[in-house]
Amino acid sequence: MPDDELYAPVLYSGWWAALGVLLLLLVVGWVVFAVLSTRASAQEKALSVPPHLVSGPYDPYAGLRAEFESRLAGVEQRYLAGELDERALHLALSREVRGFASGRLGVDASVLTLSEIERLTGAQHLTRLIARYYRPSFAEDDGEQSAHREQGVSPGGRESIDRARSVVRTW
Repeated sequence: MPDDELYAPVLYSGWWAALGVLLLLLVVGWVVFAVLSTRASAQEKALSVPPHLVSGPYDPYAGLRAEFESRLAGVEQRYLAGELDERALHLALSREVRGFASGRLGVDASVLTLSEIERLTGAQHLTRLIARYYRPSFAEDDGEQSAHREQGVSPGGRESIDRARSVVRTW
């Protein structure tokens, strides 16, 4: 190849190097800005954590539990005020526990029979509890319940309320 056909390399202007560095810095700056502006501050994180998560592991049914704890407290108050006898108490407790089970299982448990509830996965506590409520729920008011009510809260009523609370709290 003859010497007269070779050309010296062309040098680029310094502006191109500066422009490349500037573009690179802009991209890095944009990424840093995007990350920092979308992160929540420690204070925001503390405010956004639900109270039931602070004290222990995550419970997806915490709101449902709180709602039915409140409902059971209402049933208990009505019972203590004498508005409900043993039969009405057990019917109300069964209704509330079945309502909790409906929310927990995603199935309308208010219309299920005891044998249908037994077939549901994970409903053993509910099955035992509702089975205990059947006898007082279907009992006649033969005076025995009235005698207990005159003396105050019957042991069976107190135990039934406590068992309902236990199922709502632990299941």
